[in-house]
Amino acid sequence: MTYINMIRECDAGFHCDYYVEEVVNYLKKKKAYEYGFIKYSNFKKLISHITKINKSYHIRKIFLVLGNEGYFIKKKNNNVNSYLYKFKSQKDLDIKNQTITISFD
Repeated sequence: MTYINMIRECDAGFHCDYYVEEVVNYLKKKKAYEYGFIKYSNFKKLISHITKINKSYHIRKIFLVLGNEGYFIKKKNNNVNSYLYKFKSQKDLDIKNQTITISFD
């Protein structure tokens, strides 16, 4: 089992896919890409507000799934072990879904 599959695997009674979809829809609706780069703690509060979940373990799991699916741009902060995250705009998300066909004559 790969690390990504292990993150995606959810606990019994905890429907990770439902919450990930709910968080993405909310962040798109609120135009979270306009917030710029913010700390994980701010996203943690947002995820908690959206899902009504208070367990840090589940919130972190949702955040990791979002990160692995490419919804965030990650930037190293000036501090040694600190990162800032930005929710990608719809335009940025659409770019990863486009296919390019190249033919050689």
